[in-house]
Amino acid sequence: MKEYGHEFAEYLFHTPSEFEKNGGLWIIRAGQNRAKPNYLVGPKVIECYSVHAVISGSVTLIHGNRTVQLRKGDLFCLYPGLRYSYQLAEAEDEQQLKMYWLAFQGNQAGPFLDRIGFSKEEPYVNHRWMPEHAQTMNRIHSMLRDRTEYDEVMLQLKLYQLLESLIAKTDEQAKSQVNIDWLERCKQYMDTHYMEGIGVTNVATIAGVHRSHLYQECIRVLSYSPMQYLIKLRMEKSIELLIDGELNVTDIALSIGYPDVYSFSRAFSRYYGMSPTQYQSGARTGIHK
Repeated sequence: MKEYGHEFAEYLFHTPSEFEKNGGLWIIRAGQNRAKPNYLVGPKVIECYSVHAVISGSVTLIHGNRTVQLRKGDLFCLYPGLRYSYQLAEAEDEQQLKMYWLAFQGNQAGPFLDRIGFSKEEPYVNHRWMPEHAQTMNRIHSMLRDRTEYDEVMLQLKLYQLLESLIAKTDEQAKSQVNIDWLERCKQYMDTHYMEGIGVTNVATIAGVHRSHLYQECIRVLSYSPMQYLIKLRMEKSIELLIDGELNVTDIALSIGYPDVYSFSRAFSRYYGMSPTQYQSGARTGIHK
């Protein structure tokens, strides 16, 4: 680390490749420091997200009109465009202030920070940084420090691994969020896999709830039972394929999850009041527009 006026620090700057920027997250810079007694950063703003981990000692973070003191194991996050400052805590602390930091950008940055527990109103979380996180951070530093160790895929992997591990260390708040989101997970599962012949049993397994509870919640939120929602998705896709005209009715039946053309034709006729062949003929003559 180099000596500066208010700290000993290592600053590692990174220019992300086009491959990295095509992903949801990419690193901008990283580093570590040991604070001197006059340590103070800001007030200022930055252009990206930057997560800081307190390794030892304590730091005072000033954000908006609020001030919070953070200690070993705590994290704070700087948001782009928001004014902040931080400094060595006034309280006496026998340990020297040491921190890691990692700055990044990307459209997944905000959602990741939300999952960790940060917000613009309270940009910090307590008791989150663990020794195993330092191993991942040091690997990131090594790749940024020495270009012979740099691998754009591995750097992306380590960034996601670090942020995911910080989410995994959350408390009951994260567990309750999982429970709140189970119906949305079910909907996403059906939206993604409806063409693969899945049934209500598969959806209930993903939900982790009894089929009757799944049925009631789907009716309440989606206005469809799970089976009705799957049929809706398959029927809408079948219309798209019939209008496209590249596949015959048998191919369409097998493509959207039906075991044979007969079961598909029955389902289609009940849903639309005509056979797939009749609909396709009408589409060709311009009746269905």
